[in-house]
Amino acid sequence: MEYQLGLITQDRGLEKVMERISRHFGCSLGLYESCSDFVNDLDGGKKGVVVLDGMVCSRPRLMDLQMVLNESPAWKVVYLPRTKKKNEIKEAMEVGAFGSLHKPVSEHEVRQMLRSAIGI
Repeated sequence: MEYQLGLITQDRGLEKVMERISRHFGCSLGLYESCSDFVNDLDGGKKGVVVLDGMVCSRPRLMDLQMVLNESPAWKVVYLPRTKKKNEIKEAMEVGAFGSLHKPVSEHEVRQMLRSAIGI
């Protein structure tokens, strides 16, 4: 697979799910504790899918999501909202998130979302 996977979270359970998924797809997984860490580690020639846990977003109203989208145009972003409010999901999709999943997530639903994002 030519894609990379990234995960921006401080949730160790979610890390374990993504590690299993990355092994399943046979690709590397970058783990980041903040959006800034992810953006600073970007390699311009690579593309992939990053899962962004809204719980680590430090700025209000999806500004961290917008930064990730702006700084990594070759990456698709799956957003995990902080709240169960539909408005947050709607806004995330409007600014460019590929998809959104609610925590707790199952390995199956994350795998399905990543398959859609990658196109396999």
